[in-house]
Amino acid sequence: MPVLPQPSIAPASLDRRIAIARAALAWEALWPRLITPLCFVALFLAAAHLDVFRGLEAWTHTALLAGCAAALIGLTWFAFRGFCWPDRAAAERRLEIDSGVPHRPIQAIEDTIAIGEGDPFAKAMWDAHRRREAERLAALRNTAPRSDVPRRDPRALRLVPLLGLIVALVAAGGWRGDRMAAAFTPAFPPPPPLVVELWISPPAYTRKAPIYLDTQDAQRVLRVPAGSKVAGFIDNVAEGREAVLRIGGKDTPFAAVGPGRHQVDAAIEGGDTLTVLVNGRERATWKMRLVPDSPPTVEFTRDPASTDRREFRIDYVAGDDYGVTALKARLRLHGSERKGLLADEEPEWVTLELPMVAANPARIDDSIRQDLTPHPWAGLKVLVQLEAQDGAEQTGVSKPAIVHLPERRFSHPVARAIIELRKNLSRDNSANTRQLASRGLLIIGNAPQAFKGDTVVILGLRVAAGRLRNDKTGSDVAEVQRLMWELALRIEENRSTDAEREFREAQRELKDALERQAPDPEIERLIRQLQEAMDRMMREFEERMKDPAEREKAEREQQDMDPDQSVDSQDMQDLMDRAREMARNGQRDEAKRMLEEMLRQMENMRPMLSDKGQQGRQRQQQGQRQQGQGQQGRSDMNQLDRMTREQNRQLGETERQQRGQQQGQQGQRGQQGQRQPGQQQPGQGQPGQGQPGQGQPGQQGQPSPGEMGRQQGDLRRQLGDFMQRHADRGGDLPGSLGQAERSMRDAEEALRRGDLGDASRAQRRALEQLQQGMSDLAEQLQAGPGNQQDRGRVEDRKEANDRDPLGRSEGNYGGAVDTDADKVPDRLDRQRARDILEELRRRAGETQRPKEELEYIDRLLRQF
Repeated sequence: MPVLPQPSIAPASLDRRIAIARAALAWEALWPRLITPLCFVALFLAAAHLDVFRGLEAWTHTALLAGCAAALIGLTWFAFRGFCWPDRAAAERRLEIDSGVPHRPIQAIEDTIAIGEGDPFAKAMWDAHRRREAERLAALRNTAPRSDVPRRDPRALRLVPLLGLIVALVAAGGWRGDRMAAAFTPAFPPPPPLVVELWISPPAYTRKAPIYLDTQDAQRVLRVPAGSKVAGFIDNVAEGREAVLRIGGKDTPFAAVGPGRHQVDAAIEGGDTLTVLVNGRERATWKMRLVPDSPPTVEFTRDPASTDRREFRIDYVAGDDYGVTALKARLRLHGSERKGLLADEEPEWVTLELPMVAANPARIDDSIRQDLTPHPWAGLKVLVQLEAQDGAEQTGVSKPAIVHLPERRFSHPVARAIIELRKNLSRDNSANTRQLASRGLLIIGNAPQAFKGDTVVILGLRVAAGRLRNDKTGSDVAEVQRLMWELALRIEENRSTDAEREFREAQRELKDALERQAPDPEIERLIRQLQEAMDRMMREFEERMKDPAEREKAEREQQDMDPDQSVDSQDMQDLMDRAREMARNGQRDEAKRMLEEMLRQMENMRPMLSDKGQQGRQRQQQGQRQQGQGQQGRSDMNQLDRMTREQNRQLGETERQQRGQQQGQQGQRGQQGQRQPGQQQPGQGQPGQGQPGQGQPGQQGQPSPGEMGRQQGDLRRQLGDFMQRHADRGGDLPGSLGQAERSMRDAEEALRRGDLGDASRAQRRALEQLQQGMSDLAEQLQAGPGNQQDRGRVEDRKEANDRDPLGRSEGNYGGAVDTDADKVPDRLDRQRARDILEELRRRAGETQRPKEELEYIDRLLRQF
């Protein structure tokens, strides 16, 4: 029969008292064991607050920490060896003993009857026994734990670590978290910081310097040209970590190139931020703004036109934010000139490359003159359009202009007929036109007496006619037109005498020698050969003029020419003398230009070249017809000429004083760096003595900057009065004069504040604009009756301005732009150039001169 559980009669507080007794037993067992580890911890804390660990070598510190940890673990293990947590029975027994209650009443009330459970008497006796024992439980009391430490440590050594900790805390001024951190942190050198070296490389055509990215300047918005690339390195990346460059949401991983070193190279295609991430964590970021590359602009500054020398002139201005890389003019035959099949076809563009004075200039304001008379479209109406290209291969075009291309005037009737057939082929290259041109060439070839029976011309005409007759598609027209041009030139030039041909051949040989840098003796020989050929040509012209028929023919040809464009023997001799002087002075490029000028003059030189009396009479008659016309215009030109000369003089004075300042400063620095105490260079004066040419503004004989500013202001007011009078008369004022007035104002302000550099630059601009204004005004006057000679007078005045020995405007130093670069020096200028050249050579031989001066002289002589 199973034993039924008996109801509990224990008081409610019994379990609580047992738990307290059990905790007391646990404390009595733990505390003696914890004393030793705690004392060790107290000693460590005391040492930490006394800053014992600071200054230890990192590995020594680490070893000490490891030893302390091992000691603490060992002490703890040794102390808790054999430890058992007290159970309930031990707690009950402890409670009964501490309360002085005998016979273990707690156990008695929990016991069960062993025998006689079914006996009512026995059951009653057992219940009475349990109640009696339960009453004794009321006497149970908990007592305080009893420590065994004094027995184990009778000398109280356990207090020493505690006292040490207290002393350390007092010495440290309380609890010090920083010292505790130092105690637990060995002073290992920190890991190398992450080094980010990135730079943005703009496209090469922008000529912009690379933009280096600074992590300390992350707030600045970078202006990045479109098309740029970013490249660089990131160092000290921990192994296994991934570095990424994020550009506007697009990630480009860094490539590992070595231990901890990664590199990247990526194009910037968009976005406004550039970020470096390592393992997804942002390490550096920059803001940026892409600057788009605008296409170039180009336009005509004036309508294209033909010059008096039958050259095609184009005046243009072009610009780009990063520089123009290519500039060209495109020509297309005008629709009114296209006939037949050409009228329905897509017109063909012909490209003419335009020169640029510098590589990739941001702005070009220039003009070109080119001989297009050999082109098949010469004499026809064409469309002209300018096209500019930048480094990004973007193009900009101008509005088209309509112009008649200049053509050569052929005096030989056969040559004129061939050229007319050639022009017809340009207008219409249909089969019918080709057949007509073929028959026309055969007709010309069947009359050889008209061109002195030249066999080469006869064969050329037959070949051209045959090719046109057999051409079914028009593919041979261009080649035939070139042949027709050569035939027309041969017929025209066969009118020239043997002396003319010898002159042309001698000129060609001399030009070739100059181009290949032939030695001086050969140049001298060819110059003498050219002089002899020109003398023979002049004598032959003189003899021909004695024939009345030749004279009458020459006068008829002269009627179709501008008298101002005709030349005589003295003009040719002057050009010859100038070319000779330039070649001897080493100015070979200028000498070549002189030879080209002589050839151009040959186009105007006809048998009447020596007939000065006839030309004089014609000019006198023309002057009488034009008397009284254009007087006001010439007066304006004279006033502008005087103002231009005065501006040139003021520019020279400003640059002389600026040069004196610079030389004086350089001289002082050189004397301080080279002269030893107590020594004096030969030829130097005592302190306080001025050196020639090194005066300062305001010294004796030189106006002060304030006085120069007043003079500049007076000149500006004169120009303003001139412009006002011109406007009152209803004249069209050139815009360059207004620009000159503003440049004068800038120069005046710079002079008044003593800035000679800004003043000289503004004065140079004013001088160039005044000269341009004279040219523009002369062209306006030339359009009116009686003013055809004004343009020539302007050029003469510009050439008469003060020049230095090398042909530049006086005062034009330091790379200033000479607006009249093709001007040929006169005899006085050439003599001064020779004198300066000899002086430079003499000084180059004086070895006692400073090294810097000798090197400078060598650079000057190198071009000669």
